[in-house]
Amino acid sequence: MSLSILRNRIGILPHHSKYGIVSRIGSANFLKAQQRTLFSFKNFLSKSKPQKQENRPKSLLPDNNLFYPLSKSPIKAIVEKGKTITEHGICPTCDTVHKASDASHEQHAHNNYSVAHSKRPTFECPDCGYPTHCSKEHWELDEQHKNEVCKYLRVANEDEHDLRSGRRMSEFEFPSSQSPEIVVNLSNWDTFFYTRNFLTIKNDRSLRHVSKILSYPITIGAVMHPYSPFVYGKGLTHEGVKSLTAIRTTIREHELAKSDKNLASMISPIRIFVLGARSEAMLPPLVYLQLHYLFPNSMLNVYFVGPECIPSPDETRSTVSISSKLSLKYYKGLFHEQIWSFAPFDPYNDIFFMFNPGIGHSLTHNSWKPTIDKLLETKCPIFGTGFNENDMNNDVSILEKEHGEQLDWLLQPRENPFASLKKDFGLNDLRVWAIANWGIYGFRGKTYEVRSVE
Repeated sequence: MSLSILRNRIGILPHHSKYGIVSRIGSANFLKAQQRTLFSFKNFLSKSKPQKQENRPKSLLPDNNLFYPLSKSPIKAIVEKGKTITEHGICPTCDTVHKASDASHEQHAHNNYSVAHSKRPTFECPDCGYPTHCSKEHWELDEQHKNEVCKYLRVANEDEHDLRSGRRMSEFEFPSSQSPEIVVNLSNWDTFFYTRNFLTIKNDRSLRHVSKILSYPITIGAVMHPYSPFVYGKGLTHEGVKSLTAIRTTIREHELAKSDKNLASMISPIRIFVLGARSEAMLPPLVYLQLHYLFPNSMLNVYFVGPECIPSPDETRSTVSISSKLSLKYYKGLFHEQIWSFAPFDPYNDIFFMFNPGIGHSLTHNSWKPTIDKLLETKCPIFGTGFNENDMNNDVSILEKEHGEQLDWLLQPRENPFASLKKDFGLNDLRVWAIANWGIYGFRGKTYEVRSVE
């Protein structure tokens, strides 16, 4: 259901919900809540002051047309993207023919068949604008492309042109602090955006743009929040309930400490570790204010740890204070090599996230193994996500195979209600797609071991 339809159907705020959507409030209070100050994501990205309306640059796209073949795009970066695909991509029809002609994988290797035997995709599909095939003939033969791939590439084409069009990106004007009279509903994106008062999201394209960047902080918040969509009997295990109850107890203590200075001095911040951090660490820091607004009374320290979390080759550590209750800390390196910087660990204060880590991928598996070993020793909750079902299941399979006797499952693998709504495609093979945080699972090291004694 789209956000606009949801708003029209709800009309007046409902009386109650098992997820605690809101309590009924007077119309005056509701209008007052609607008028909260917004901060602009776009303004944060700009070093200069926001321009006045009359001085705004005109759209880069004539007549606001969002569809162009990549080679004819008025935006240079998109033209270059098309060139990259033609230089490194494959024609799916050629690839299918070659695979069918191979009697076995061994013969495939013996004959030195590789991507090089597939002609490069120089023909641009007239329906999606991407260079998809080596010729018009191969494009006409490819029914899979027409039925399964083309429509998503068309959306990706228009979305990217929209992001670079130069228009005012009003959907990135996010709401600020939550009114205490309205409880956030974390069932899915629609109810979250509605109860958090994202008034500037008006169509599916805006939903895709915003969900792509908010998927990271809101997935964290959805796991930790008392009104989490992950509940016992629907993925969350008995051990998961115990583990998250510990974190939520600390959140509750932070709320009580608001009126008790003695208690406030005794409570430690909640530490959220994001391991193998990449794109989630490159988001403008103000994006993580949306996590703070879910826990306004809690002190949160978010640690981004990974070789790619800081783009500067010289800088190894950095801290950004967003507010008095939220700090982002960046540690460049592998977690198991940096662990001395963070120990000791406490399941009541520490929680770990690994976004699309690729634990089961052949290229990254070895680098993750020592980190998983150390993570299991902390006994703290650990949550991972996957790009798609296969990616998630590969990670879970490796965890079961190599660490099954040392871990307890907290959240059984399942789709994440706060996955990105935008599909991303591999430039070397447009049939391969990924959705940031499509699925989610959770585990921790066993809190005790039972051993037989002779």
